[in-house]
Amino acid sequence: MEKTDLLDEKDRQMLHLLQMDAKMPQAEIARRVGLSPASVNERIRKLEQRGVIRDWVVVLDDQKVGNDITAFVEIFIEHPRHEREFVELMRSLDEVQECHYVAGEFSCLVKVKVPDRQALRELVLDRLNSLDGVRQTRTLIVLETAKETTRMALGRGASPAPADGAGRKKARETR
Repeated sequence: MEKTDLLDEKDRQMLHLLQMDAKMPQAEIARRVGLSPASVNERIRKLEQRGVIRDWVVVLDDQKVGNDITAFVEIFIEHPRHEREFVELMRSLDEVQECHYVAGEFSCLVKVKVPDRQALRELVLDRLNSLDGVRQTRTLIVLETAKETTRMALGRGASPAPADGAGRKKARETR
């Protein structure tokens, strides 16, 4: 059984709608997926309990909050004994958006957002490179972002009909 089999079609449709608009009223979700508002409320509660819905967050515009630079930092950690300190630091830094252990030349790929080049320099040279066990870093500065989203694919049939009946084109234009 695949992990997505734990979600039925109604769950997938609801999650699709919530990814598009987390503030959508449950009555509207119910109308679009063909359930009662009480059923939608109960399903959302269960999805939260099971950890399918991990959090409800606000997505900010980087530049409007002063983070003009996005960068990816490849980090080579020379020995696993240094990983714990590294992970603790990554979790404590607000500039770090994502931290992934990867296969390949480097140990980790870290996505950061900072206000300017000086802040990036301080983060990489003063904080990351100074950690015990960090042997090498390589920084890639993003010139332009073609796509950045928190939405994820949910499998077959996850898209319910648009609210206004105008078809899928209208729904895509509002994303």
